[in-house]
Amino acid sequence: MKKILLFCCTIFCFFSCENNTEIDNPIQGNWNVMQIVGGLAPTKEYNEGEFTWFFDFDEKTITIVNNVDIFNHLDIPSFTNNQGGIYSFNIITENNITYLEVGERKGTISLINDELTIDFGIAFDDIAYIFKR
Repeated sequence: MKKILLFCCTIFCFFSCENNTEIDNPIQGNWNVMQIVGGLAPTKEYNEGEFTWFFDFDEKTITIVNNVDIFNHLDIPSFTNNQGGIYSFNIITENNITYLEVGERKGTISLINDELTIDFGIAFDDIAYIFKR
């Protein structure tokens, strides 16, 4: 009986102490960019898997994989032109609004069900990304 109780306590401690980043940070993990809206260009649509962002809250990085847009070797990797790469980020809250901050860019975060929107300022000729898991 003592062995069963000890086993149960060990399992309980293991699962209760486990780092559960995805629950603490609901945008943790991989997201498919489905649309880019705004700016001076028409809405651009992507198929699942063509353009992805991976949010890593442990490292505070976003890994972008863009298999659609073509970049030449002269392009300097840049978050603003959607070029693949690894970019540092912060999540900040100001006036009860949550923002994703990457470099000098700051976009509002909206997560409803499995749809994530990050708006860098459509009203000011910038763009918004619409993601799905």
